[in-house]
Amino acid sequence: MGVYDTVLIPCPRCGEKYKVQTKSGKCFLNVYDLYDAPQDTLGGVVAHAPFTCEKCGNVFTVYLNPIIR
Repeated sequence: MGVYDTVLIPCPRCGEKYKVQTKSGKCFLNVYDLYDAPQDTLGGVVAHAPFTCEKCGNVFTVYLNPIIR
């Protein structure tokens, strides 16, 4: 059994939260909102795109702007 984190992504059409499991990052079985997730965890979210909302059927993708330090 693997360990992962879950990121909740709101559908841009209806707002329903779509659950994406990712093995990127530290993977402590945490659940994050898209806007609160650590940067290293978000890398795995983009790899799973596109997403289809289970409530309204909208197909969408998540794009990330990296933070440059």
